[in-house]
Amino acid sequence: MTNLSGVKILDRGFEVSVMDGPLSGLRVIDSTTVYAMPTAMYMLGDMGAEVIKVENPAASRARAASVFPDNDPGEKSWNRDGGFHRLHRSKYSIALNLKQPEAVEVFKDLVRTSDVLAENNRPGVMARLGLDYESLYELNPRLVYFSFSGFGQTGPWKDFQGIGRMFELTSGVSQFTGYPDEGPRRVGAAWFDPPNGWMAVFAILSALHHRNLTGKGQRVDFPMYQMGVATVGDALLDYIANGRNGQIMGNRHPFLAPYGVYPCKGEDQWIAIAIENDKQWLQLCQLMGTPLWVKDDKFSDGLSRWHNQDELDYHLGAWTSGYYHTELMTLLSRASIPSGAVMNAEEVLTDSHMKDRKFFEEVKFSPGSEMGSRIYTGRPWKMSKTPSYITKPPPDLGEHNEFILTEMLGRSKSQIDELYSLGAITKEPVPLPKPEPRKSEAELLTAKEKEVKAGTLAGYDPDYKSKLGMK
Repeated sequence: MTNLSGVKILDRGFEVSVMDGPLSGLRVIDSTTVYAMPTAMYMLGDMGAEVIKVENPAASRARAASVFPDNDPGEKSWNRDGGFHRLHRSKYSIALNLKQPEAVEVFKDLVRTSDVLAENNRPGVMARLGLDYESLYELNPRLVYFSFSGFGQTGPWKDFQGIGRMFELTSGVSQFTGYPDEGPRRVGAAWFDPPNGWMAVFAILSALHHRNLTGKGQRVDFPMYQMGVATVGDALLDYIANGRNGQIMGNRHPFLAPYGVYPCKGEDQWIAIAIENDKQWLQLCQLMGTPLWVKDDKFSDGLSRWHNQDELDYHLGAWTSGYYHTELMTLLSRASIPSGAVMNAEEVLTDSHMKDRKFFEEVKFSPGSEMGSRIYTGRPWKMSKTPSYITKPPPDLGEHNEFILTEMLGRSKSQIDELYSLGAITKEPVPLPKPEPRKSEAELLTAKEKEVKAGTLAGYDPDYKSKLGMK
């Protein structure tokens, strides 16, 4: 069902049936952390796979930029971290201390009944636990063993550590971002991780297809670094063919103009416009009312416009400044001119197109979690015969210990009690962090207002829940 904002509401509990999902019947062990691979895993879960999140109780769930509901970590902050929740919906959770041999045996039992194991440890870590591909192949030769790492399982850099934001620079992407004379620039968001997660889904499903044809599983070696190198393929080709080593252009294009971001009416409002040919340029001129400046020989053809971009952008920006960005996007699109309003988080979440597409899904947590309901992004596709959706709220640490051990592995209550007593499984982090003092709503609001004043936040909207249609 949907609320008035067009956001799909999930109110099912973890017993939801996913038999209608395109990946129903698939069991996946998610032994990954951070961002890219958890992204791949929740996508598999959204599509109906039974994804079992194996968590290390000694590793913090919190991320570098943790976002807590209503800015309140609560008494059990490890179960309220928004960064973790966003990446771990549609999953079961079992918390295994793999330093305990009994926990390792539970892990192996899961492997015996699973189709996929995904891990993103440094090369050698899984081997030290006795959970390397060769060892687990003996238990389950049909297993697809997916290893995600910074630089791959072979090569002189294989033992080097890294994270997505670093690979953006290491892989050569930063050679083409930012503006001249500024030095290397990163994209502000962790954009590098999601494409790696999406491509990981492709690789996993390809290996499963081969398994289904041959009956044999395999190991997939997926280095994050090489995905980044692949994104700058045109630049590599240019060097191979012409010896040219790239250039920084800001928002401009190597040979098209006008091509950039232009100011619009309102505070910090912008629109992206890309003119690909003379036909689109003439359509733009007509939309502007064919002012005198467009008749100048400086703008008579694509090459001339490219060589005179500073003046061109000045004139075009003066015109775009008279319109709101969404208003202008509509006008330009009707004239078949590629364009897009530059959106911030609030605008994306409340955008009518996104609402109509029902891209965002509202998940209701159980009453005891103090989480209420939260909104998460959906999947960037729609399937007409096998629709996908968030199947379960993000789990508490070890929330499904008993369910997994009993229903999936056939362990008795006494056996489960023994695992708890040995510290092989748990529902609390180790060591247990001290709860932070809970702040009043007034204190939390004041803190956000200070962040806005300091410039670390673009803005804060205390009425955000009503705008998003959240109860």
